[in-house]
Amino acid sequence: MARAKMTGRADARRRYRALHPAEPGSPDTEASDGDEETRVVTPAAAPSGTFLQRMRAGIRPPAFRDDIRSVPGIVRAKPWILAPFGLLLVGVIIAAALPLNVNGGSIPAVYVQLAFLQPTLLYFAVGFLAPRAAYLFGALLGLLGGVFFVILALGLVGMFGTLSTASVTDRLLTSAFQFFQFILTGAIFGWFAAWYRDWLRRSQERSRQQAEARKREQRRQSRRSETRRAH
Repeated sequence: MARAKMTGRADARRRYRALHPAEPGSPDTEASDGDEETRVVTPAAAPSGTFLQRMRAGIRPPAFRDDIRSVPGIVRAKPWILAPFGLLLVGVIIAAALPLNVNGGSIPAVYVQLAFLQPTLLYFAVGFLAPRAAYLFGALLGLLGGVFFVILALGLVGMFGTLSTASVTDRLLTSAFQFFQFILTGAIFGWFAAWYRDWLRRSQERSRQQAEARKREQRRQSRRSETRRAH
């Protein structure tokens, strides 16, 4: 009799789910504790598609106007996002103070290379810290670096004095190329850092949900074994 009642309840639940399909991951997609034979465990956010498909799903077109308006609020809410800008300015100051014959392997020269001339890590850091408009913060950081590069290169200041042998035209062309390269590289690496941060968060969430699904399955198997022993 108990077995017949359980089978009747299971049939009733199947008919109800057929008439009222539930969203994946909702409680209705899993049977109740009594329906041990027909329970189906569905992860709330199981990964679907290939890696490239999931990667494209995380790419959204930027809302330029909203992103620009959000910059002051982001800076007020997260003032530490200005840290990469400060590190770049330190690199500019050191570059302006270094002599012409500076050793390229010295600590100041290496710092200038990483924080000013090729600030890829700073672009990535500012993009990772930005809750939104990461590409814009990267571009702003690149704009700052590009402006100071042009000033030091055309003024032959500090270590940029080595450009004195080049003609004014060559220095102008080099400065213009570097200026736009700073901005473009900053925007790209800033965007990539934000995408990577969000991808890590989604991956961790999927892993957590899959672990919870495995625990539910283990509990289901345990209850099924207890039910069989009881019969």
